[in-house]
Amino acid sequence: MAIFNQNTLTQVSGFSNPIIAGELVYNQKTYWNLAFTNGTTPVDLTGATIDASIIRREVSNIVDTRNGLSFDIADYSPPPTPVSLTISNRVDATGSFTLIINEATWSVLSTDPELDINATNCVGFSGRIKVSFPAIDVTPADDSIIFLLFLVRSDGVVN
Repeated sequence: MAIFNQNTLTQVSGFSNPIIAGELVYNQKTYWNLAFTNGTTPVDLTGATIDASIIRREVSNIVDTRNGLSFDIADYSPPPTPVSLTISNRVDATGSFTLIINEATWSVLSTDPELDINATNCVGFSGRIKVSFPAIDVTPADDSIIFLLFLVRSDGVVN
């Protein structure tokens, strides 16, 4: 898994927000098991809605620095449609669920020039997981956001 420069992550998520960032290989399938806790106590997800989506971004000026990958990220043109990610294995009582990564569903074609083995810049996506907790008694509704950032590269075999 790639290490990202903190300034790059701050571009996407801000200074103190959680983020899942990674480098994927074209057509890779993977997942992240996540659990919401308050210290060591699970946060009950009963009544909460969980939504995750990403959108294609323009990635440029990629540099592998001593502090990790550094690059600029901007809106992709023409503007693409956001892609919903699958949430599975939800267990409300333990505050846990699984975020499914199936890059094949993201509309990246094997002929995409940013997947060329010698491409200067690669395919990029950013997005978020949003867990929306309903209002309960005197506690107002609350949203927890985890930002997402993925770079997709060729494995050297496909393209």
